[in-house]
Amino acid sequence: MDYILIFYIVVGIGALIAITDWRAGLMVAIVLDCVRDPARKLSEGEPTLATYCVCVVWGAAAANLFFGGDQGLRQIRKRFPWLERSMTWYLLGLLPGAVLSLALYQNGILLAGLGFVSYAAPLLGIALGAALAYRMKTLKKLLQLYVIVNCVAFSGSIAEWLQWDWPAIGGLQGFEWIRHMPGVIVRLISGFFRSPDIAGFHAANVLMVSTILLLNRGDKPGFRRSISPVWMSAAIWSVVPLILCGRRKMLMMPVIFLIAYLLYIQLAAKHNVARIVGYVALLIAIGAIPLALYRDEEGIEDHQTYYATTFSDMAPRLKDNVAGSVVGTLRQSGIMGSGLGVATQGAQHFAVEARRDVWQEDGISRLFKELGVPGVFLIGCAFVIVLRKCRIHIRQQSYLPLIEIQAFTFALLMANLASFVASHQHFSGDPANALWVLLFAGVFLGTLGLTDSYQMGGRNPSRQA
Repeated sequence: MDYILIFYIVVGIGALIAITDWRAGLMVAIVLDCVRDPARKLSEGEPTLATYCVCVVWGAAAANLFFGGDQGLRQIRKRFPWLERSMTWYLLGLLPGAVLSLALYQNGILLAGLGFVSYAAPLLGIALGAALAYRMKTLKKLLQLYVIVNCVAFSGSIAEWLQWDWPAIGGLQGFEWIRHMPGVIVRLISGFFRSPDIAGFHAANVLMVSTILLLNRGDKPGFRRSISPVWMSAAIWSVVPLILCGRRKMLMMPVIFLIAYLLYIQLAAKHNVARIVGYVALLIAIGAIPLALYRDEEGIEDHQTYYATTFSDMAPRLKDNVAGSVVGTLRQSGIMGSGLGVATQGAQHFAVEARRDVWQEDGISRLFKELGVPGVFLIGCAFVIVLRKCRIHIRQQSYLPLIEIQAFTFALLMANLASFVASHQHFSGDPANALWVLLFAGVFLGTLGLTDSYQMGGRNPSRQA
């Protein structure tokens, strides 16, 4: 059976759905993002196109949003005119690297196109997220679907760990998915995903999204929380593939999520400290339950030993892999860099010569490698504009349910930003992952734009959350 052909047909149908209804298109994209890796691994040659083609559905949803005259998107553009200015600076930052790729490489236009898609396409996620901020019920359904679909896929991690003979489990062929330590060999588990990094990325995000669904006040009377056993179970279940994937940077994401959430909510809402401590204890218990259940299982001891080095290795890795990588990249490629797309996953299929001196793993050195100092400076200007304006609007917040939504989305963004700083491959080689994360950036901005109408007696956001 030609699985990949069937998958491409389904993607085409999904794009048709998305071009007529962007909200339904997002639902389809979430499911296809989960199905694409098994379809790729079951197909001859494991075609790379299977990873990228789901972006067509995301793009179709964005097209329907833009040309459909969405009310939420219009309001965001009207309230935040500085967004277009910051986006202009961002896109200008891609030009120096694009010109360099066109001038230096035989297939430079393909290389620059790949890099442009990697950097620019995720901006569609911000627009879609901003529109979702005005449709909180749709956002909640989207988050629930993401958790449910991926929780089903996590069964592949258990199957691979137990060495069951299931089709489509394990990473892509040609890679050795292990980590070595003195006296320890850690087997990295991919499950139904194409690599341990992708498995860990989704496991961490499911844990964080489950936490959002678990602690969200929603439309409960009096804004009281109701702890759902469904989302608590999903959070606990997601810890298992998070441990088995063997990727320490993914294990750190929920920790950063928790810290960022608590800092934001404490500064913006001035919550009761005792209540916050209670929520921290609940989240720690969620992570501890799988460890307690599987602590004596053969094979888990190696993972625990490996993860125990996370904090002790953090400072040296940041120094060597981030700061040291930036200096090494500037020495190697100079101020102008090597060209847009050269460090992007998949570039080897378009320009082999461009990949010969590419070793950058972290996201910061990748920026300097592809965009050079001028490009990084222009993109930095874009982020400075966004941060300064957001800071002003954050200080104006007073409606607690919106503040909590902002805190959750901010925390999820910070956790994923940290993983990008550590390693960019699961974003640069997979625009759909970046689209998913930047969806929350859009929701964050959108909720900042909702503040005035809610404080002036508009619709009750708790009814929409």
